Amino acid sequence: MQRWKIWTVLILLGSILGGYYLAFHYPISTGKRVGNLTKLSVKGKLIKTWEGTLNEGYGDKLTTYFSINSEKLAQELYAHEGREVVIYYEEHFYGWPNDTNYNVIKWHAQGSVASTTAAPIEDNTKKSEIDSLKEAIKIVANEWQMGLFCSLLGTLVSDQDLYKKVKEKVQQNNPFLAEQIKNCNSK
Repeated sequence: MQRWKIWTVLILLGSILGGYYLAFHYPISTGKRVGNLTKLSVKGKLIKTWEGTLNEGYGDKLTTYFSINSEKLAQELYAHEGREVVIYYEEHFYGWPNDTNYNVIKWHAQGSVASTTAAPIEDNTKKSEIDSLKEAIKIVANEWQMGLFCSLLGTLVSDQDLYKKVKEKVQQNNPFLAEQIKNCNSK
């Protein structure tokens, strides 16, 4: 009878620990995302965690929210806020105490070799013609997107109150777009 109680306690304890591991630490998927790092901050009332936002384009479905458990990794990424980065993540069943289920495990600046250090590794090899063409296409696409953004701002100028409210809101919440507004106003 005594053995039965011991085995029951051990099985129950094993099940609890196994369930905890599966729920909070076992990755159900891994992957990478590329986009503009628009926000990175420490959040939480009792337990502080690093939470971030990656803008992969335009629209609600192209915004990725993520968490970072490593303080070192968070500080490195924080220095790249407003720039294009590649993040590698693990998705978990539950993200607690984080806000999201996506935990960043490494990153690198867009165009550099994967690294967990803030300084990108330079490639000394000569760019091929294809790489140069891709870069030229990217520049043209960025200019086109910038033109659309500036055009949108131009439509708001007729209503100065609305324009000021939008500009203030963008400056508070998205440093990257705030910089783009400055670029539009300088043209």
